[in-house]
Amino acid sequence: MTGLRDAPGLYLGFIALHLLLGHLGSSLVYRLRFGRSPLAYARRSAHGPHTAVTRRIGLAALAWAATMVAGALSDAWVASWPGRPLLALPPALGWGLAVPGLVGMLAAQYGMGAAFRIGVDDRERPAVQARGLFAASRNPIYLGSFLYLLGASLWAPAPATLCALALVGRGMHRLVLLEESFLRARCGAEYVAYCARVPRYL
Repeated sequence: MTGLRDAPGLYLGFIALHLLLGHLGSSLVYRLRFGRSPLAYARRSAHGPHTAVTRRIGLAALAWAATMVAGALSDAWVASWPGRPLLALPPALGWGLAVPGLVGMLAAQYGMGAAFRIGVDDRERPAVQARGLFAASRNPIYLGSFLYLLGASLWAPAPATLCALALVGRGMHRLVLLEESFLRARCGAEYVAYCARVPRYL
């Protein structure tokens, strides 16, 4: 199987799917299904700390994407310390994590139905999602997204790429903690019982 440097169009195209399908595509599908936007973080009543962390994750994700583009297209970047892959791994290993991660993320977003939100809105009283992938993991969207990013990072595991990945993962975990606090306050005993029987990630 060809690698990132041999087929940059294929790999960078797949990397773009995370944004196009995971954010823009899911928002469009939601609007077509329910007639409104799921972008809670864009509303004035959005939860402040959650929105701030979401923006920081966005910056880290852009940095991650920039390292991947440079790793695919720039000889100078690959020759530098931040851009030189730490080890050579079979591309299939990355695909084996990235594809299921992307599919799982999209399936979890769709499976949430009308409850799906990008962000937190204090005006809403959400329902506890405990069906489908949410019966096995409390956060299958974040888990799928991170597996996708991890798999793609293994195509060119350079120090700068892995550092950006770590920042994204740290931000995702922070979002999870904020959302757990929000849901515990809004849903009470039902959410506490759900947490007791379903793991946070796996």
